Amino acid sequence: MRIKSILCWIQQKLLWVPVYRLGCQRGIDPTLVLFAGGPEPGMGFLLLMKRLAAEGYDCRFFDSGGALKFLWTYARARAVFLDGCCLPVNACRPRQGAAVVQLRHGGGSFLGADAPGYSYTHISASAPEFIPRLAEVYARGRHSVVPWGMPHTDLYFSAAKVEAYRQLVLEALPEIGERKLVLCAPACAGLDWDTLAQALDADCALLTLGEAPPSPPEQDPFVFGAAGLPIEALLCAADLLLTEDAPLMYEYSLLGRPMLFIPGDSEASPRLLPGDLVWDTGDIIAGVRRNLFEGRFDPARVRVFRGRFMSACDEHSTERILHNILNI
Repeated sequence: MRIKSILCWIQQKLLWVPVYRLGCQRGIDPTLVLFAGGPEPGMGFLLLMKRLAAEGYDCRFFDSGGALKFLWTYARARAVFLDGCCLPVNACRPRQGAAVVQLRHGGGSFLGADAPGYSYTHISASAPEFIPRLAEVYARGRHSVVPWGMPHTDLYFSAAKVEAYRQLVLEALPEIGERKLVLCAPACAGLDWDTLAQALDADCALLTLGEAPPSPPEQDPFVFGAAGLPIEALLCAADLLLTEDAPLMYEYSLLGRPMLFIPGDSEASPRLLPGDLVWDTGDIIAGVRRNLFEGRFDPARVRVFRGRFMSACDEHSTERILHNILNI
């Protein structure tokens, strides 16, 4: 591990930085905007790129490969948008007059594998609540952490787009039929699928981000693997989220739908969670029935959570980010 770190440092200092500095000898192209992440541009990037292309900007996406080509282009870019860690950017501070914006795909203060962002000029937060935490970790001060929201969340405020995404899932998995959908995300390994199926399969189907366990031959499919479908589509399709992954709850709260929580490493206090904790299979069954079929879902709990932790995601994140970075 030590040798790998040394080799990475040598690559950055002796190859990446010189290429970037050489590229900076050219002027900034005021129409050049880069997007870095991978392996494909996510929904947030696509929304920004569509708007920028309409304004005449040259938008280019880079995946995790091709570091030297990226650095050569980055040296001339007016703005760079990121949705996670980008080592070439972290290795080279942006030149004066250029913006490097970390959009962070998830809500909350979850950082994932990202490195301290001394190369970011702006870090977009999902709410003012998280500014102190993000400023502390990214070590650039509060001025660089801004409550602009996340562009991809704009779609959740369009009933037509939400319904289109739901239909995308139903068309991909037609065996679901008219049943309610429970999204288990991440895969929620260790669930007693057979007991859940016996109790719920007449009324519900489960979606999992991993592979679905095989169904008995005499039983209709109950658990469906959703690999390959966009996470935004799965959230739009789900009538209830069953999760042990805290970041997803922030985004899902924008839809105002029920959630159940398997205890895990949530960054939020249990008393702040917008749904009930479920400790075993019986709790899950009761929670699904209570929220989806017995009319005992409390939407106010989700509204309070959303207002505190997702207030910057308000249908105008794309517009706000582009106005502040590129004045359009």
